[in-house]
Amino acid sequence: MAIIDQVNFLVNSEASGLINARAEDFRRMGKSSKEILFGELCFCLLTANTSAELGIRTQEMIGLDGFLYYDEEKLRDELKRVKYRFYNVRSRFISQARWIIDELPGLMREKDRSGIREYLVENVKGIGYKEASHFLRNVGIFDFVILDKHILRMLGEEFGLEKLKNTPRKEYLKNEELVIDLSGKMKMEPGILDLYMWKIATGKILK
Repeated sequence: MAIIDQVNFLVNSEASGLINARAEDFRRMGKSSKEILFGELCFCLLTANTSAELGIRTQEMIGLDGFLYYDEEKLRDELKRVKYRFYNVRSRFISQARWIIDELPGLMREKDRSGIREYLVENVKGIGYKEASHFLRNVGIFDFVILDKHILRMLGEEFGLEKLKNTPRKEYLKNEELVIDLSGKMKMEPGILDLYMWKIATGKILK
């Protein structure tokens, strides 16, 4: 069944209410304090090359104070303690990213949303297009698509493509455009369509 047909089925099911509620959660998140915004950025850093479930579990176990105040060594030890795989590199990325905390509220007010994503990718170590798109979606900006392996697999099946990859930048934007085109046909924001596609692919509605 085509992606559009599968999404339309969900739009007319109770899953639609759950997805709409999650989208409202994201919009509220975007109005949060700079500290909470940074905590969500850290969550997206933690999901790179792992899973949303592991990122959520790690975020809950470390806590916001850990992301904000632990020095790199203590944060590394805590990530290791909670059995997070990439404890060395991610503790470094998080501790080095704290300079952006004061900038986050202003970034959320910027009208050039593509510019926000580019800024994050260019200036925050560990943040690529997938992670930046994930963060922006989680703070209520639905212009982009989180191209994880599930979404890439769906796109490959839909368009008869093989071995879709997220990198380099050119490939990510090319693959993202496939979803943006679908979202235009459905009159749905790309980030919302992404939620529906993730639900189809995994049976879950996370963040």
